Amino acid sequence: MSLLSGAASRTFIAASASEADLNVGVGVASFILGVISFWGGILVGVIVLVCLLGDVRALRRAPEWSPSIAWPLVGIVHLAGVVLPAAFALSVPLLSYYLYRQRERISTG
Repeated sequence: MSLLSGAASRTFIAASASEADLNVGVGVASFILGVISFWGGILVGVIVLVCLLGDVRALRRAPEWSPSIAWPLVGIVHLAGVVLPAAFALSVPLLSYYLYRQRERISTG
């Protein structure tokens, strides 16, 4: 979603800078695509954060594994990735590690 939003923004800027009237439709379409992909990214980030909060809360009561309450901070970093895509370089590996560790602890515990 982040990449799509960035591409739509660049296309909108390029179409806006052009003097041809044919680029109006491209500009409007890229603007709409940019807005939809940005808010879609926000929605996905919020869903990841809420699911991670619920998972940590449920697992803290389980005897197999009690994850740290700091894990939702990774969800916040993931949500920030919508605006700063470099944050995904941190959040995606950490969330993958969380899922791996959860699977290992729950299945062997």
